[in-house]
Amino acid sequence: MSLESIVAGIKRVFLGTPIASTRERHERLTIPIALAVFASDALSSTAYATEEILMAFSATLYAGFGPLLALPIAAAICLLMAIVVISYRQVIYAYPSGGGSYEVAKEQLGPFQSQLAGSALLIDYVLTVSVSVAAGVAALTSTGIVPESSKTLLALLFIAAMTLINLRGVKESGRVLAVPAYLFMFAMVTLILTGAWKLMAADSALFTLEGLQERIQALEAFRGISGKGNLHASHDALSMWMHVGNKTTQLALVLALLNAFAHGCAALTGIEAISNGVKAFKEPAAVNANRTMVLMGLILASLFVGVTALAYGYQIAPSESQTVISQIARNVFGDGSFGYFGLQAITMVILVLAANTSFSGFPRLASILAQDGYLPRQLLNRGDRLVFSNGIVMLGVSSGLLVYLFNADTHALIPMYAIGVFLSFTLAQAGMVRHHLRNHKTGWLGGLLVNLVGAVVTALVTLLLTVEKFSEGGWIVLVAIPAIIIVFRLISRHYVALRRQLTLPETGYCPLPVKNRVLVLVSSLSRGTIPALEYAKSIASGSGNSVEAVHVELFAPATERLKEAWDEWGCGIPLTILKSPFRSLSLPLLEYIDEVSAALKLSDGSGFVTIVIPEFVTKRFWHAFLHNQTSFLIKTLLRLRKGKVVTTVRFFLDE
Repeated sequence: MSLESIVAGIKRVFLGTPIASTRERHERLTIPIALAVFASDALSSTAYATEEILMAFSATLYAGFGPLLALPIAAAICLLMAIVVISYRQVIYAYPSGGGSYEVAKEQLGPFQSQLAGSALLIDYVLTVSVSVAAGVAALTSTGIVPESSKTLLALLFIAAMTLINLRGVKESGRVLAVPAYLFMFAMVTLILTGAWKLMAADSALFTLEGLQERIQALEAFRGISGKGNLHASHDALSMWMHVGNKTTQLALVLALLNAFAHGCAALTGIEAISNGVKAFKEPAAVNANRTMVLMGLILASLFVGVTALAYGYQIAPSESQTVISQIARNVFGDGSFGYFGLQAITMVILVLAANTSFSGFPRLASILAQDGYLPRQLLNRGDRLVFSNGIVMLGVSSGLLVYLFNADTHALIPMYAIGVFLSFTLAQAGMVRHHLRNHKTGWLGGLLVNLVGAVVTALVTLLLTVEKFSEGGWIVLVAIPAIIIVFRLISRHYVALRRQLTLPETGYCPLPVKNRVLVLVSSLSRGTIPALEYAKSIASGSGNSVEAVHVELFAPATERLKEAWDEWGCGIPLTILKSPFRSLSLPLLEYIDEVSAALKLSDGSGFVTIVIPEFVTKRFWHAFLHNQTSFLIKTLLRLRKGKVVTTVRFFLDE
């Protein structure tokens, strides 16, 4: 069995049979499947967004206030979420071809802004995979069944599995994701309703004014917070928060709130994926994409607020060994219950599969960037299953490397999260403002107002995220974005130069005859050598062309045997023997080729020296490892030399 047939068989097993290009429209997604594919990242963020808010308070004097203060923060994030969703509805209708923030910035703001948006989104997609998978593994290790020491290995295996699933095709990956996505929604709704019912049945005092006062008075143990030695409770909740101490304490509270808000904004990551993948929806694509966007926003907000309310109701504190969701589930369903393990299992699955949002968005965005000349053209190509295979592999490798470097630690990865996506939010909304000002279509004034508010709000949040997360690891993103932009420009410069040099002249051109000196490399005379000699004579026919055989002497007896057989089997071609005192094949050969080029004055590229290499092909692929790879070596050495052509004449072995 040949290597090609083995590779083809492996591809069919893992990726399935190829899909014809004419079937592309049949591979598009309905709203239920699209919700699972594009919204899984945003929806799964409810499993860690509340925890990030509580973690932000845990290192401050307001740690005891964490569950309570998380409620207004969650409400503020939901308001921001509504602004972003409404704003992106405008983007989808204006740019139904996909591309989202990048396309808007390119058309409305300019090349630099589009590169900024593109680099920010690429980084965010990679981080989405890393954070989602790391959070999924954390949900698994929280049960105590799986040791934390294995979390990096598990995360890498999950990323490899997601890469493979997505290489099988968009529709197939959507089917795989749909069941756990809807199970997760059902499980979270069950958790929230059951938890709320238990709290009401227990007549929890935490949701009353008296309960609030008790929480404030519990902080009186902290000496010196106000500079006066204790806290004075007030009947007005807002007054309680803003009068707990002197101005320094009030400033500390504001900073703590802003920091928690910045961390909680992780709940919004993934919202833009729908605008990037509009073309993946069934027609009418824009209408279906917008409906999916609204559904995602409503479900996300409901689950996020519900989980945050339960965290307050059960007074959950963040833990290094157990996630907030795990603690809530233990309180609601009971430690070790079927409900607890069921929720943890489906949370783990949906967090891992949430990476699918990036596997849908990253390759599409990369293909658009490649089309514009900012990324390698290989990212333009669709694979056997009508997906951008190279982009999928690139994302899998990048996110796997990030998980490995940060040991699959969610809290280490989160600080880098959201900065890039909010930057792209801002650029998209700013571009839409300009779009409305340029195109006074029906309803443009309302659209202008929506996008203007969106641009201002997301710009402020971007600034807040940059300040709050800079020292925690956000600086890495701020370094990576300019670095990627530099790569974009270097690639673009190369493609521009390539087009300039390859463009045909305006007038017609007929190829002129050129000199061709053909050198046949021979190590010995065999049945595999004769076809190479015959081929060399065929391409050297014509005035001024010549052919000769070249042998590098590495073993004197072998050279003598070659000389003896040459008169009979050499096809009348002259034989040149090159001495090699240091037993090197390449050095004397390259020197001789340079001499031939100089003699024929081929350095200006007006002619060729063709090196013909006889090569036999083994029937079994592993036999190839038993032989020297002379052809590959010579091609590599001559690759950057002008006027040199290397060709192989293959002789196929029967066994």
